[in-house]
Parts: sequence; structure tokens; C-alpha cells
Amino acid sequence: MRIYRFRVLIDHPSEAFRDIEIGSEQTFLDLHKAIKDAFGFIGQEMACFYVSDEEWGKGPEIPLADLGFGQDGDVKPSLMDEVYISDHIRSTSQRFIYAYDFLHMWMFMVELIQASDPEPNVTYPRVVMSMGNAPDEHSKEDDLTAGILDEDPYAMDSEELYDEDEDMGFGEEGEDHDEFGHGGYEEHGDEFR
Repeated sequence: MRIYRFRVLIDHPSEAFRDIEIGSEQTFLDLHKAIKDAFGFIGQEMACFYVSDEEWGKGPEIPLADLGFGQDGDVKPSLMDEVYISDHIRSTSQRFIYAYDFLHMWMFMVELIQASDPEPNVTYPRVVMSMGNAPDEHSKEDDLTAGILDEDPYAMDSEELYDEDEDMGFGEEGEDHDEFGHGGYEEHGDEFR
């Protein structure tokens, strides 16, 4: 078994990255869990890897779960727990794109930076370098709601929404209206009574 060291950079202004070592015979599911742990993400969101090229283009997908792809005669992609890391190592600088949480779209660039023999008595995967503070997994939630409503019009501390002195268009009692604002039936005939 070979040990691959990947540099995993989050696409975020923090530019935080982690170097993770993983065995060639471990799966992309193991790498998925290692990346989440290394960046402190604890949710159970959907995720996938894309085999990438030198320009970070998206190639074949390796999803976490079967989402019904390949039903129209296309080849169904293999899932993370079915694919070994070594299955997609084509060069000494192999790259992958890792997408986590399809609502918030956390994107990570994963690049092979070293291959070596395993060290005795070491459990893989493991983080061997950590640079920068990773963003909070939920920090993008405010971005999703920004600008939708400047303030809540129904908040308890807002002005009174109903002014009992305001004319609501019913007119005064006695102007063909009763105390409930109903009236004017006389002009329509018996079929409306």
C-alpha cells in the first residue's frame, strides 16, 4: 500500500488548507470523512468528488450517495464507498474537486503533493499539516438570506400594524352598513339575503 498526501484547500477568503495522508487502498468515503473532520464540519450533508485535470476542470463524479443518476442509459457513477483512492491516481500531481453541502456549496481543491510508504503503527487517514482557520460550516447561511428582507415586518417590537382609528373603507354605521361593515343588501334583491 502507498500513502498519498493531499493538500486540501477550501475555496474561501480564509485560504485555510490541510495536508491529509491516506492509504491507496482506502476509499473516497474515507477521504470525505477526513476532510470534514480536518475542517471541523460535522453535518451530514450530501457531497461528491470530481476527478479533475491540471486546470481544475470537473471530470467523472464520485458521489456520496446514489441520487438516481444513470437512469437514462448513462453509466451510473460509482459511489465513494466503492472507489479506492488508487483507482483515480493518474499522475504525480493528480487533482480532485470536493463539493460538500449542495445548498451552501463548500468547494475544496484536493491536490496530490507526495506519495510514500506507510509509517509503522500509524493510522490513516491523518492530518499532517493545518494552516489557517477554517470557516464555520454554517457561516454561509447568512449569505443565503441577505437582502431578502431588510427587517421583519412582523417583529414584536415593530410599530402597531393595525390602527383602530384608521378608516378601513367600511364607512360609518348607518351608511348602509351595520356594525360589522355589512350592508347594502337591499339593492341586490332577495336572492342575496
